[in-house]
Amino acid sequence: MIRITLFLGGSIWAAMAFAPELNTPVFTEVVAKPAPVVIPVKEIAPEATRTEVLSPAIIAAPLVEPTPEPVVVAEVAAPEPEPVVVVVEAAPARIIWYVTGSQVNVREGPSTDYTILGSVIYGDAAEIISDPDADWVKIRIEGDGVEGYIAKRFMAVQDPLG
Repeated sequence: MIRITLFLGGSIWAAMAFAPELNTPVFTEVVAKPAPVVIPVKEIAPEATRTEVLSPAIIAAPLVEPTPEPVVVAEVAAPEPEPVVVVVEAAPARIIWYVTGSQVNVREGPSTDYTILGSVIYGDAAEIISDPDADWVKIRIEGDGVEGYIAKRFMAVQDPLG
């Protein structure tokens, strides 16, 4: 660290010692803007127009404006818009049941032979997405979105906590 500091200090000293004096301006070339052309009012003839004063070349070519063709506008009745029919289907009613067992396994299929995907606890809400009259119902867990099967005997329509 000390070596770097000494090196930088020496480099700065050498640059200042051998650098040219900065009392003289570095950029000496001055670019002057062209002065605007001012024509005194006395020199302009009273019969001259602004076009003649600014550009004599325009005076040489006579200005001819074409006469515009008359435009005929015909009234055309717009077609009647067809009525738009919007069909709104009612969302199917969701069946929400609640877990009544203390900790119930959610399985991949409708029996204890299937793999356990997770578990739900007492009072958890789950959406029934299969036949609610079967012994095993397919559920979707509200927060996780996990779908699996649970034995219907561990489910109730009424919230056991509330």
